Amino acid sequence: MEGRRPEAPAGASAASAETLYEAAEQLAVSAEAIAEIAATAALAVDPRLLRHRLRVLLIVQDHPGINLTGLARAMGLTLPRASRMCSGMESAGMLERRPVIADRREIELALTPEGAALLADYRGRRAEEIAEIMRRMPAGERRDLLTGLRAFAVSLDAVRGKWS
Repeated sequence: MEGRRPEAPAGASAASAETLYEAAEQLAVSAEAIAEIAATAALAVDPRLLRHRLRVLLIVQDHPGINLTGLARAMGLTLPRASRMCSGMESAGMLERRPVIADRREIELALTPEGAALLADYRGRRAEEIAEIMRRMPAGERRDLLTGLRAFAVSLDAVRGKWS
């Protein structure tokens, strides 16, 4: 059974719709391969660095001062589930909860030095694996890929804005 194909922009030909679908499918296949590289890198760094824990570390690093409610919202979790996850990560030495200086009743999440080191190691391994693949590409195609990925990121932000 064939999956749902993306719709072509209004006024586009059937051929351009097919090209759009092929591009979307190729990007999806590449994204799955990159996700596998990322998962392998995370497990190589630390077997405790499962997908959900990695996501917590990334969110906390990218949003300094985030609280538990913000983390739960960002991950699509209930507050109790997010709290249990953070408790486990605190016990593992990856994350800490600490009072906000301006309002001691407010608690923020922060990476521990171990959590920051795990994340830096993960990012380095992931980048090296992807760089090894990209080294095999001609320089011009690497530049084209980067240009395309930047445009994709802009479009992704626009679509995510609609979903918020």
